[in-house]
Amino acid sequence: MNINQKFIAQRDSQAGDDGVIPLINVVFLMLIFFMVAGQIQKSDPIKITPPNSINEQRAATEPNVLIVLGTNGELYLNDDLTKVEDVQSRLSVLFDQASDKDEFWVQVKADGDVSIEALRPLFSEIKASGLTKVSVATQLGKGTE
Repeated sequence: MNINQKFIAQRDSQAGDDGVIPLINVVFLMLIFFMVAGQIQKSDPIKITPPNSINEQRAATEPNVLIVLGTNGELYLNDDLTKVEDVQSRLSVLFDQASDKDEFWVQVKADGDVSIEALRPLFSEIKASGLTKVSVATQLGKGTE
């Protein structure tokens, strides 16, 4: 009987730690779940604030080519710093390499402070490449009443 009482006393003295281990396991499993299930979005090469729009419609698919234009005239085509003059040739190459040419489209993300005059050469290069499916990224804003 003395041996049984000794094991019971040891078990009772360690009982406080036994409840913590399953709780730690649950917390780590939740952490892993939210890391995997969470939506991870690729960031832009430069920080921009798109212009406001009242249109709530969003594209169903991701663009094949993303062009980002900053306020300082920095132009990135698929995360590569480039010049406006090179956009036509690079878009033509990307279009030729595309597997589904009917669904090929370009998205232009320009800062809201960029003027239309600064965008005109870029859109001229896109038009010269022969692409017709072009979208301008905006953020949902409140309409003026």
